[in-house]
Amino acid sequence: MKDCVQTVTGKVKNDSLGICLVHEHFFNDLSGCVDEPFYPYSKFIADKKVSPDIAYGLRYDPYCNKDNMSEKDVADVCDEVEKFIEIGGRTIVEATGSASIGRNIKKIHEVAVAKNINVIASTGYYLSKFETEEKLLRKPEIIAKEYDNDLNIGIDGTDIKAGLIGELGVSPRFTPGEKNNLRAGAIAQQLNPSVSVNIHMPGWMRFGDEVLDIMIDEMGANPEKISLAHSDPSGEDFDYQKRLLDRGIYIEFDMIAQDISFPKEGVGPSVPETVNNVYNLIKQGYEDQIVLSHDVFLKQMWTKNGGNGFIFVPTVFVSLLMQKGVSQATVDKLLRLNPAKLLA
Repeated sequence: MKDCVQTVTGKVKNDSLGICLVHEHFFNDLSGCVDEPFYPYSKFIADKKVSPDIAYGLRYDPYCNKDNMSEKDVADVCDEVEKFIEIGGRTIVEATGSASIGRNIKKIHEVAVAKNINVIASTGYYLSKFETEEKLLRKPEIIAKEYDNDLNIGIDGTDIKAGLIGELGVSPRFTPGEKNNLRAGAIAQQLNPSVSVNIHMPGWMRFGDEVLDIMIDEMGANPEKISLAHSDPSGEDFDYQKRLLDRGIYIEFDMIAQDISFPKEGVGPSVPETVNNVYNLIKQGYEDQIVLSHDVFLKQMWTKNGGNGFIFVPTVFVSLLMQKGVSQATVDKLLRLNPAKLLA
């Protein structure tokens, strides 16, 4: 159907999505990649249950804690989603597209039904270290067919369909398999013209040009259906982001208020930095190509554990933008209209 988005409970008109977070995780499971404690203090929090009591340490060594990386319970996710609903939220994109990082479509569906909220599920292989190069180096047409099946038949033997291709993984190594997976995503996007592709970018690096060369120039994907995740760390590199936006794609600021340092990766930008960077893009005329989210993927990010959950962006962050002079009409684009265009 024209102008409709596939949610886990059926198709909905894109003008009914309301406030939409375009990149979150309910049931990702990263327990297979818990890191050794990075700092001397880390060993004291590595085996504790996530709570506000250890938030101080997780802020600087999030991957050392087993519970932080483990599978999530439906009840906990429902509690966090309820808070989003209370502030007027209506739609969340669940960006966990692969079983290798814990996608659980039945649990996603359970949350959507229990909370009566639009949830858009995803299909897409992640980073090579999770998937293996062998899997990602299969013929892109074969991989694309798997994505097409998830979009049109159902995920993991159910009739629950994905509504997004992604998040396709690009690592700092940007392996041949990951490049091949982008080709598969581009093929699947063209088989499903209303469906968008979300790409996990290594935010502190600058692979956007090469990603778009593959997706758009080589494979012919529609740039208006491509979003580049984790663009926050490159936010002050205006020339880089402008160059990407001028190709017609969407920039996704989805690490907003994470306030986390990632050992071996980088430090997430501060809220004032991201406010300024989004504001500068708006001033330069790119307000129609920006989407926002939190990328909640660790238990420490839940409100019950002292995090921001799914509520910071639609409340505090947009208020800070408006304090700088951004209009309500533009805020509506960032939270409602742009996601609706991207996703349908």
